[in-house]
Amino acid sequence: MELGQGFVFAVVGIAFALFMSGRVRYDVVGLVATMVLVFGGQLPSATVFRGFANDAVLSVVAVMVVGRAVRLAGATEPFAALLLKSRGVLAQTFAINGTVMFFSAVMNNTGALAVFLPVAVHMSRATHRLASALLMPLAFASLLGGLITLIGTPPNILVSSFRQEHLGEAYALLDFSPVGIGVAVVGWIFLSTIGWRLLPPRRGSLVTERLLGMDRYFSELEVPVGSELSGRTLRDFSELDLDVNVVGIAREENRMVAPLAEEPILDGDVLLVEADGGALQELLHRTDLRDVTSAGGVRPEQFETRDVVLREIVIAPRSPLIGRSAAGLRMRWRFGVNLLAISRQGARIMRRIPDVRFRAGDVLVIQVRQEAFSDILHQFKCYRLGDEDHPTPSISRLLVTLFIFGSAVTLVALGLFPLGITFLAAALLLVLTSVLNTRQAIHAVDWPVVILLGSTICMGAALEHSGGAETLARSVIAGTQGWPAWSIVGALLVVTMLLSNVVNNAATVVMMAPIAYTLAVDLGRSPDTFLMAVSVGASSCFLTPIGHQCNTLVLGPGGYRFTDYLRVGAPLSVLVILVALPLILHFWPL
Repeated sequence: MELGQGFVFAVVGIAFALFMSGRVRYDVVGLVATMVLVFGGQLPSATVFRGFANDAVLSVVAVMVVGRAVRLAGATEPFAALLLKSRGVLAQTFAINGTVMFFSAVMNNTGALAVFLPVAVHMSRATHRLASALLMPLAFASLLGGLITLIGTPPNILVSSFRQEHLGEAYALLDFSPVGIGVAVVGWIFLSTIGWRLLPPRRGSLVTERLLGMDRYFSELEVPVGSELSGRTLRDFSELDLDVNVVGIAREENRMVAPLAEEPILDGDVLLVEADGGALQELLHRTDLRDVTSAGGVRPEQFETRDVVLREIVIAPRSPLIGRSAAGLRMRWRFGVNLLAISRQGARIMRRIPDVRFRAGDVLVIQVRQEAFSDILHQFKCYRLGDEDHPTPSISRLLVTLFIFGSAVTLVALGLFPLGITFLAAALLLVLTSVLNTRQAIHAVDWPVVILLGSTICMGAALEHSGGAETLARSVIAGTQGWPAWSIVGALLVVTMLLSNVVNNAATVVMMAPIAYTLAVDLGRSPDTFLMAVSVGASSCFLTPIGHQCNTLVLGPGGYRFTDYLRVGAPLSVLVILVALPLILHFWPL
C-alpha cells in the first residue's frame, strides 16, 4: 500500500467512525475530511468544486424542492382522507403502507413519511390501537418505496451519477423498478401481515388529551386582591426560578392562552400553570396564590383559543433544536412557542422541562399561534403528529403542480433530458407560477444533506484517484478466491446493507460504488449488477433507529427501543436479500 493510499484510508476511516458515533454533524465531518484530503495533497482542489456541482447533488436539491411543492399543493390530501375512512386492522395496515410506498417512489421518501405520519397517528387513536404497531412498518415501507424509481431516494441518484461518470450513461427513471417493485411488494406484504405483530406493545407518543387530563401537572391558581404579584408581569414571575410554566390566564369573562412575557398579573386573575407537586408546593409557599383547581381538573380547551393551538411535533434528525434546550433557545419569548411537555421513546420527561436538551425523535407538546405553526415547523425542522384540520387545497394550484411534476417525470422517463436539469427547470417553474415562494423553496432543501453529498463525493474521488478503491477491490477478490461471481454480488449487497445501518446511506454509496465498479471490472463482469446491489443495500437500512432519518422520526412517537428495530428489521433484511439478489441477477445479468 502506498503512503498516499494509507493517508486516504485513514481520513476516510476516521470520517466514517465519526459518522457512526453521531457526536459531530455529518456535514461538518464531511467538509473537514474533504479539506484534510485537499491539503494533504490527495484531492485536487478542482475536484472539490466538481464534487459539489455534481449532477447528483443538483438532482437531489431539485427533487427536494419539487417534492415539497407536491406536498404543499395538497396532492396527498385525498389519499390521506381515504385512509382515515378505512376499516379493519389488516385493511388499514395494507392501505397506509401501500400508499406511503407509492408516494416514496415519486417523491423523497422522508417527505412521504412526513405526510402520512400524522395520518397514522390519527388512525391509531381513532381505532384505539397503539401507534407503535403502525409507525415502524410505515417508516420501513417508505424506505422500500424509495427503491422503485430513480427519484425515490438519494442513493439511487448517486449510483446513477456514478454510472454516468464511469460508463457514459446514467440510469433511466424506471431502471430501478424491476428489482425495486419486487422487493417493495414482498416487503409490503410482510410488514402488513407479520411485521407489525413482531413488535412488543409500546405506549408510544404523548396523547394530548391524556396529557392535559393529568391534574398532577396542571393547576389553577387565583391571584387574591392586594397580592404581592399584582402589577408584575409574567417575565417577573419567571424570575422566581421555579419549574413552573404559566400557560394561560382567566380574567373575568376572558381567557388568554400562552400569554406574552409583558402581560401584567392583576387581582382576581386565575393562572393556569404547569408544575409538578414539589414545584407547585414551593410556589404556593413563596407566594400568596390560592389553588382553586376544580374537582374535574383542567380541560383541553383551556389550552387553546381560535388563534392559539395545541400541537404535537416530532424533532427530525437534523433539527437545529438538537442539543439545545427551551430555556437556552428562549423558545417562548423569541419564537412564541410555549413548551408544555416532552416525550422520549414513549416516556414523559419529568425533570425541569425548560432545561432538557432535545434529541432527534423527541415528541414535543407545544402551544403556538395557528398562523405561525407552519413557519415554526420549517424553522425548527420538525414534523407534525396531530390530526388538526388542514385548509382545503387550491384546485388550480394543485393542477399546475401536478402538470409540472408529471411533465418532468415524463421527460426523464423518456430519456429526453437528464434528471437534474429537468427537475431544476420544474422547480423554477413552480416558483414562477407561485406554487412555491422563494422562502419555501429554500426551506425545502435539506442543506446539511447537500453538503454531505458533495463532501462524500469528494471522498469517493480521493479513494479512486489514490488507487485505494482498486486496492480494496483486489483484497476482496483475493479473499473470495474461488467464489462464484453471484456470491460476491450477494456479499456486496450484505456489506452495503450493514454499513448503511450505522452510516448515512449517501456516504455508504459513495464509499461502496467505486469498490463495486472496480470489482466488476477486475472480474470481467457487468458493473450494473454490482452497482444495483449497492443501490438496494444502501436503501435497506432497517436494523437501527439511526440508519435513516425515517427510522429516527418514528422512534419517539412509537416509543420504540433499539432492539425493536431488530425484531422487524432483521427478518425484513433477510427477505430483501433473498428477493433482491435473484432479481438483480435476472434483470442485470453478470
